[in-house]
Order: sequence, then C-alpha cells, then structure tokens
Amino acid sequence: MVQLDLEDAIRLRMEMLLRNNPDLEIDSSVQEGDWALLTLNEGGRLVGFEFLETDDSWSRPDALLQYYEAANAGYYVGVIVPSWAVDDVNELVFSMGEYPVTILTYEDLGIEELASA
Repeated sequence: MVQLDLEDAIRLRMEMLLRNNPDLEIDSSVQEGDWALLTLNEGGRLVGFEFLETDDSWSRPDALLQYYEAANAGYYVGVIVPSWAVDDVNELVFSMGEYPVTILTYEDLGIEELASA
C-alpha cells in the first residue's frame, strides 16, 4: 500500500467536499501531528466537522469525547479512519449508546489508506 501523508488526505478530502458542495467553506488543521480536523461552514454558519484519523490517533483518550461534543451540539460529524480500524471505531462509538457520528474509511472515499511508517 502506498503511504499517503495527512496533508495529501486533507487536500483530497477537501476537493471531494467542495466538488459536492461548492458553497462550503473549509478550514483545516493538523492536530498533534497525527490527525486532522476539517471545520465545515456554509453561508458563514458552522455546519459540521470531519476528523481524519490515522493508525493510532482514533484511539486517543479524548477522540470519542470530541466526536460526541460536536454531534450533541447538533453538528454533522464525520470520522475517517483506516479500513482496518473501522470495526474498532464503530464499537467505540456504539459504546456511547447513540450513533450520531458518520464513520467512513479512506477506502470508502477512494483515498489511499494512511499507512503506518
């Protein structure tokens, strides 16, 4: 598998989102060097977030809290993870009882997986 760096994944995902909704305004930031946050605005109004997770970042202690705080505030929350981790992430999210988070894989989106170094 070809390694794709986080910056490339951010760029590719932003292009996809903008292709589907050209009115979207997207701010991106790399957090702690190993995961990214896309903040989605439409018409100057915050509409959601996407978390681009890597092999280890999805298991950080505050990840689930971050997803749920945003989702419980009424925002769209997408979490993009490597395909091998999707079952573990689903289980983690389901452990909260509700499922207000959309979980996708890089493969689902047609983006090469983020591989371990």
